[in-house]
Amino acid sequence: MRIGNFEINGGAALAPMAGVADRAFREICIEFGAAYVVTEMVSSKGLTMHDKKSGLLMQLGESERPAAVQIFGCDPDTMAQAAKQAAETGHGKGNSVCPGKGHSVRHP
Repeated sequence: MRIGNFEINGGAALAPMAGVADRAFREICIEFGAAYVVTEMVSSKGLTMHDKKSGLLMQLGESERPAAVQIFGCDPDTMAQAAKQAAETGHGKGNSVCPGKGHSVRHP
């Protein structure tokens, strides 16, 4: 499967699950054949304010590739800044969402 410039080999993936998909769980899923994994939801505000917990949620192990970071928030500027931070740490394209109805944003 191809998503943009990313090639995903395999059909199984770990869905994003807040409170479940921590690093240890993602690594187990990779061992059992997940073609890619997604982090727990990471707060865009937490990332931009350099909150330690938010940064830890975004950390990936060497075996966790390809992977995506799931960022949430409502302020477009904060969301854009958080997406840029995620990209600078080696994460590529992604979708970010606001919990409010009709506020999905696609980041290039």
